[in-house]
Amino acid sequence: MWRFLIRDKKFIIGLLFLVTLVALSIGNTIFNDGEIRKVILSYDEDGMVQVPPYPPFSDFILGSDQNGRDLLHVVIEGAKWTIGATVVIALARIVFGLIFAMIISFFVKKGYDYLESWFDSFSILPMTMIAYFLLANVLVFDSGDTSAPSFSVRLSFEILILTILAVPTVSFYIANETKRLLREEYVQTSRMLGGNTKHVIIKHIIPQLFPVLIIVFMQQFVQTLILLAHLGVLKLFLGGTVVFTDLNGKEFYTASHEWSGMLGLYYQQLMAYPWIPFVPMLFFALTIIAGNFILSGIQKAYEGIRKPVSKVKKKIPALDDMPAAKKDSFVFVERKDSMSI
Repeated sequence: MWRFLIRDKKFIIGLLFLVTLVALSIGNTIFNDGEIRKVILSYDEDGMVQVPPYPPFSDFILGSDQNGRDLLHVVIEGAKWTIGATVVIALARIVFGLIFAMIISFFVKKGYDYLESWFDSFSILPMTMIAYFLLANVLVFDSGDTSAPSFSVRLSFEILILTILAVPTVSFYIANETKRLLREEYVQTSRMLGGNTKHVIIKHIIPQLFPVLIIVFMQQFVQTLILLAHLGVLKLFLGGTVVFTDLNGKEFYTASHEWSGMLGLYYQQLMAYPWIPFVPMLFFALTIIAGNFILSGIQKAYEGIRKPVSKVKKKIPALDDMPAAKKDSFVFVERKDSMSI
């Protein structure tokens, strides 16, 4: 598969984009202690005082928010949380989905169709709505609330809920692929020759499912990003939503600099300062596009692997096209008997 992927330019561009963002984010945490560049006051060419938010290409490339923080710097700092949590959720969905798919495929015979139809009925409900009602009481807390769960507990709980919501769909998708493989002749032959369930899964099912699992992983990666963006608009931020209450009402802040929190905080400023919410939306879109590039490259590579190699047929010349035999083309050897009667 890799010999197909390294020749796919879209795959390379998408992979480099994600790796670069995560590397810069981790580097900012290690070498800069996670600090964000911030400018409270600045002066223009005429010596006039400028206050935030700063528009793009003034003091910062992508501008600043109302607190004077560099938006590009904030996005880079939050990339490791957003992309990292998305990768963990997508990977957890694949792992648990694969485990349940193997159980369903090998041990559930009579009730398989009933279970599949029962879980399919829940796929009609929007996952964002279900996640909101399950996460709201845990992720949202007032500033100074000592009884609130810690950041690691909130993040782990959110990852667990977002994983569980997609496991049934992923499980039955993988189970259907597994059942298709179990009908293959080489798998049935292996079982007839004494191969047990463990042998069939390890030697035959998993190697054939591996490209499919990678495709499903990238699909879940993109879906999780979209789900996080929806939850951010609903004020449910990754790792928790801190609520500050004052005379002006309630203000919401993210516990980290992840992108869904930025989107939830900034989208109300779309009319006054459009570049502020545009930055997290831009990076959400670019990350989803990069994920789709990687997914497209993997799908093309998988199709290239499954495509049978056509055998080159040699053209046999017709009798009329064959050159005529010449006298010197043959050497006649006269046979002499060595023994005479």
